[in-house]
Amino acid sequence: MSADILTLRPARVSQAEAARRRAMLLHPSNFTPAPSAAGETDDVAKKVKALAGRFECFHKELVEGGVPADEARTEVARAAARDIWDGFASQLRGHRAAGQQMDANVLAVALASIQCMTQALPRHPGDVVYASRTVSTARRRLQYNGGLLHRLHPHRNPAFNDAVITLQSLELFLTGGQQKAA
Repeated sequence: MSADILTLRPARVSQAEAARRRAMLLHPSNFTPAPSAAGETDDVAKKVKALAGRFECFHKELVEGGVPADEARTEVARAAARDIWDGFASQLRGHRAAGQQMDANVLAVALASIQCMTQALPRHPGDVVYASRTVSTARRRLQYNGGLLHRLHPHRNPAFNDAVITLQSLELFLTGGQQKAA
């Protein structure tokens, strides 16, 4: 009786999926999440556009106050980054005070994910391309780390989703300004 050897080969993946997996392995900031359900993305898109409109209003106030246009854009990004940071930090203090260590750890990871943004934006006033790249990197890190935490600890923190939406709208605001200037 002869022995049959079965060879199992993994299913082929598309080039885009293979590239996404390689990028994710190289660095978390390269992570691009897979698109979700259509109804959910419509709601997110509406929220992103609404927040981008708020950023435009704040930008308009700064420009009318005498701040140069590009510097006003980066100032809006810096203020939004500070607000996100302050929100996570206050929630972190609240969870630690209540003795909810797991939730506090989740928020500490969120703070570490956006730390690059809060430190870099004040150093480059007026550089909208740099600000856009920094916000994009922080958003991807936050999404990647949020996804990892969700897989390890299924208790999802809604602050992650809110921060990602805010960062997406900030990206739209920053790149929208570049497209208008070009």
